[in-house]
Amino acid sequence: MRFGSLLFLVALLALGNQLPAALGRRKIEKLGGCPPDDAPCLSVPDQCMDDSQCPSTMKCCSRACFRQCVPRVSVKRGLCPQDLLHCLSPVQHLCQRDSDCSGSKRCCLAACGRDCRSPLKG
Repeated sequence: MRFGSLLFLVALLALGNQLPAALGRRKIEKLGGCPPDDAPCLSVPDQCMDDSQCPSTMKCCSRACFRQCVPRVSVKRGLCPQDLLHCLSPVQHLCQRDSDCSGSKRCCLAACGRDCRSPLKG
C-alpha cells in the first residue's frame, strides 16, 4: 500500500469514528408535551436523553426523577406562568393536562398543585 492510500484510509477511519458523536449531539424535539410527573423519585438510570432516542411519537420525559420514553400529550400554545409561591397545605390538582382546561387556558403547575391558567405568549 502506498503512503498516500494509507493516509487516506486513516483519515476515513478517523472521520467514521467521529460521525456517531456528531449525530448524537443533534437533539430532535418531537411535537407535543410530556405528561405531568407526580411520581416519587426512584433511583433508576435514564432510559433516554432526548426525543430522538424514543420510538415513533413517544417523547423522552422526566418520570419519577429519571428520563424515559412515554406517550406524548397534546399541549396548547403559550408558556405556563411561573408561580414562585410554595403551598403549605396538601397539593391538590384541579387539572391533569391542557385538554382539561377550557379555551386557550393551560394546565399549569401552581403553588398548591396544577390548575387552569392563561398562558404567557412565547
